[in-house]
Amino acid sequence: MRTLEPSEIRLRFVPLEKLLLHEEDDPNRVKRIEISLTRDGFLRNPPIVTEFRSKYIVLDGATRVSAFQSMGLRDILVQIVEYDRETVDLSVWNHVIVGLPPDKLLADIADIEEFTLQRMDDTTALQRLNDRDIEACIIMRNGSQFAVLCEGDICNKADLLCQLVSVYRGKAEVHRTASVNIPPLLKEYPGFSAVIAFPVYTPTDVVEIALNGSKIPMGVTRHLIPGRALGVNVPLEKFKDSAPLEEKNAWLDENVRQRLKANKIRLYQEPVFVFDE
Repeated sequence: MRTLEPSEIRLRFVPLEKLLLHEEDDPNRVKRIEISLTRDGFLRNPPIVTEFRSKYIVLDGATRVSAFQSMGLRDILVQIVEYDRETVDLSVWNHVIVGLPPDKLLADIADIEEFTLQRMDDTTALQRLNDRDIEACIIMRNGSQFAVLCEGDICNKADLLCQLVSVYRGKAEVHRTASVNIPPLLKEYPGFSAVIAFPVYTPTDVVEIALNGSKIPMGVTRHLIPGRALGVNVPLEKFKDSAPLEEKNAWLDENVRQRLKANKIRLYQEPVFVFDE
């Protein structure tokens, strides 16, 4: 571990009204986070954002942001990262659907007027997904694959994917996976119905979708960001305080300096396993 400087940890109080989400949130999860924040009395981990045209696009932490908005707070603490740096890795999560009859899942998706489902062989659908020729790929438990096609620009298509996810969210178990290999998924999830494979978005896509007020389904974009600030634990009372942002950020800078001085902030260069008590 090396010595850190306060400027390396880009933590800032910013107005909630300047934050833009790029993904949906789940009202039930928002309520749970709101209850947790009220019970604990502090924000443990700040959302991750990137600054763009005087706005802040939320890369990770949409549920926390929505909970703060629901609580009627003016400001929130965020960690700012540079989205165009190579250190920020954007990949994709696919959705494993468990406990929903496969035929019903397929029929309900086909009922979405704007979608066309097209049966494809094992390699064509995923290749076309990688090429961004189709919007999603449905891989059934028996191995059959269906391409999901629709019209529109990237923002329209993102919103339509939210409709697709609404078919099964709240009606089945949904698990995230980086794999679409059926045999291991069948072994891990006995009630496996299908896996929905999504396209890999680019940072440019995410920015465009957020700026236009559209949304990507929750649990699809996967941002791997080194140097996340965890366990910051800022008291909720600090967010309820009506003091100017300059005053709050001055308090924050001093708090970070004191914690660095006391060796209470550490940067881990290697992946670690953390067992919470």
